[in-house]
Amino acid sequence: WILRQLMTSAKADVEYKLSEDRGTFTKVTTSMFRSSEYPMPTVGDFCPMKTLSGEQEYGRLIETSGGNVILEMNYVDTDENAATVVHKVVDNKLHVTLKCKDIVCNSTYTKKQ
Repeated sequence: WILRQLMTSAKADVEYKLSEDRGTFTKVTTSMFRSSEYPMPTVGDFCPMKTLSGEQEYGRLIETSGGNVILEMNYVDTDENAATVVHKVVDNKLHVTLKCKDIVCNSTYTKKQ
């Protein structure tokens, strides 16, 4: 029972940081058990060391004129889209939409006080 409670009630904190030179955008995920960083260059393509699919992927960040930051991930072998993540701040809340084929996941984050 205790282990199940720990596993199902644990929440992860997500933080995004932009380096001082604006060259790297980093997603930091912190949970009760560990912390991980996912750095992404703001210019050009990059290949992450770990992917959700387990296959080789490359990605790029795009900033739109509407204030969105879009992360596009594609498979190296086929150039097919693996996932698209759209980040947008509205009313001081970060709205994140993850699209992977026909699956869409929407999340909203607020700043800790």
